[in-house]
Amino acid sequence: MPVVLPASVGRETVIGAMRESGVQTSVHYPPSHEFSFYRDLFPGVRLPITEEFARRELTLPLHPKMMLADVDRVVETLTRALAN
Repeated sequence: MPVVLPASVGRETVIGAMRESGVQTSVHYPPSHEFSFYRDLFPGVRLPITEEFARRELTLPLHPKMMLADVDRVVETLTRALAN
């Protein structure tokens, strides 16, 4: 489940806090214009909104076998990480 973190929050800090609580996160949406294929085709392209989204995106666990208690744990862990 991708979420966009507040601009004032460091993504690495949130990732670390969630990892310490046993909740795995990942980053799934890098800016496509930064892939080497597109950089070669369109050198120097800047997409500030896309880059800002990518800097703030964090993917939370989500799968069909998650129980409600698992969802609550992820949400509570994220809430604590954002509060710090």
